[in-house]
Amino acid sequence: MKTTVFIVCVIIFAKFLAFNSSAQEQPAMPETFYIIEEFVAPPDLQAFSETQQKAVDMWNELAFEFPVYTYQTAENSFYWVLPIENFAGIDALYQQVGVLTAEMKESGFDAEKEFKDLSTSRSMIIHWMEELSYHPNGNTGQAADKPFCEWTFISLRAGHEAEAADVVQKYIEFYNSIEEDESWDVYNVSIGSDLPMWVLMFTAESELAMREQEKLLGDKYKADFEKLWNEFSVHIRKYEIQKGWFLPKWSMNTEQ
Repeated sequence: MKTTVFIVCVIIFAKFLAFNSSAQEQPAMPETFYIIEEFVAPPDLQAFSETQQKAVDMWNELAFEFPVYTYQTAENSFYWVLPIENFAGIDALYQQVGVLTAEMKESGFDAEKEFKDLSTSRSMIIHWMEELSYHPNGNTGQAADKPFCEWTFISLRAGHEAEAADVVQKYIEFYNSIEEDESWDVYNVSIGSDLPMWVLMFTAESELAMREQEKLLGDKYKADFEKLWNEFSVHIRKYEIQKGWFLPKWSMNTEQ
């Protein structure tokens, strides 16, 4: 089933997720997310983009009022993020698919026909690990002024979750002891492949800004970071870094 169908459901089921980079106005961080990654072959990117824009225009025409959060990666894939209360939320999502796609079709957009042969997808469920995430300024969630994202997919050694968490706590203690500001989120992959897996997410104004911050901290605290990494790396089987960007043009009802 095409991802556009799922994104229509995102609009319906994400009512409680309000986009705001202000700590005072921001609601509690949702904890569980249904993630769909959509893969597009390079020759199909233009056709996919044009078709996706038609879908977004249709959402606007039908006056959907709830947030949609969309990301593009450097590997020609797209992330669509749906916060859910529990696994039962996925069943409810599928139950709505037929009704919503029929409404779009009646309005002139046949998602199955429009997206045929343009993409493939996979999904996973992740859970936000509040105790391992770090936001000293109180802000959580996607901020409009920090569109660049970097995700590190960390495949842990089986049975090493507690030990790895202890080292992350040491990272938090270290950052609490220095003047420089930093923040991140850690997610546990509940349903997916290559488990156990954590996802570490950083955001910044740009990739250059992120690299400059890394260099500043690395030059100043090289020995500390080497010690912490040596403690953490023994609990890892492998890791993969993915770069990407928040897409306001395909993210609906969010503050720009």
